[in-house]
Amino acid sequence: MLVPHSYIVEGPQTMEVAQVESASTAENQQVEEPQPLKFTWTIDNFSRLNTKKHYSDIFVVGGFKWRVLILVKGNNVDHLSMYLDVADSSALLHGWSRYA
Repeated sequence: MLVPHSYIVEGPQTMEVAQVESASTAENQQVEEPQPLKFTWTIDNFSRLNTKKHYSDIFVVGGFKWRVLILVKGNNVDHLSMYLDVADSSALLHGWSRYA
C-alpha cells in the first residue's frame, strides 16, 4: 500500500487509546483465586484394562462436573493419552468454555 508523504511522521509518537466499556458487568467483577483441589483416581489392575476408553468418577471443580478420560492404547499414538472431560457437556450453553 502506498502512503502519501503527508501522512508519514518521523520519530516516536504518542498513541491515545480509548477506554472500552465492558458489555457485561460479570466481566468487571473481581475474580477470586481458585481453591486448590486434589483428585485421586486409583485404577485397579491397570495393565489388564481391555477397553479403549476408561473414565474416572465424576468430580466437581468450579461448580462444573468433570472426569478424566484415558485411552489406554493412545489416540492414534503408541502410548497412553489422557484428557480432562466435561462430564455434563449437554447441559451447558453452546460456546461454553473454561481454561483448565
